[in-house]
Amino acid sequence: MTGMNWRAGLLACLMVAMPAAAPAQAQQAPSELQELRDRAAIEELLRAYGRTIDERDFEAFGALFAEDGEYGSGPVTSVGPEAIAESMRSVFEANALGFAEPNFHVFFNEVIAIDGDSARASSMSFYIVPGEDGLPEIALMARYDDELIRVSERWKFRSRRVEGLLPAPR
Repeated sequence: MTGMNWRAGLLACLMVAMPAAAPAQAQQAPSELQELRDRAAIEELLRAYGRTIDERDFEAFGALFAEDGEYGSGPVTSVGPEAIAESMRSVFEANALGFAEPNFHVFFNEVIAIDGDSARASSMSFYIVPGEDGLPEIALMARYDDELIRVSERWKFRSRRVEGLLPAPR
């Protein structure tokens, strides 16, 4: 076989093989794209948790939870968006630890596992407050364990458990 005929034969073989592979790749692409979209939406849900608390928008905070969603921190568990919003409003109004403002969350170490219309996630956060010298300091550190559910094409918390890891100085 001459150099030119050999190349033409290889090209013909590749052209025959490629159409068979293309449909499999085309079928895989939409599921991979959906997983990327789901992951991005879940990451946004995790950020919205901190943003709504930091903005003291408790109604928006409650709306991050499914109708039967649960939010638990320590021995207290609230169920449903309205009860969750009211519970968080009470915590911030009481300000039992006397944190000065402005204060805010910094989230990190997110791990997300998606399974169709449900998912699990874990993450951690620091709660930053002004120190006595006015400089930012870490007052709290927490771990979050989440069960998530897709509700009307939006991801929501089915359950969020918060575990304090670093208590505030007294």
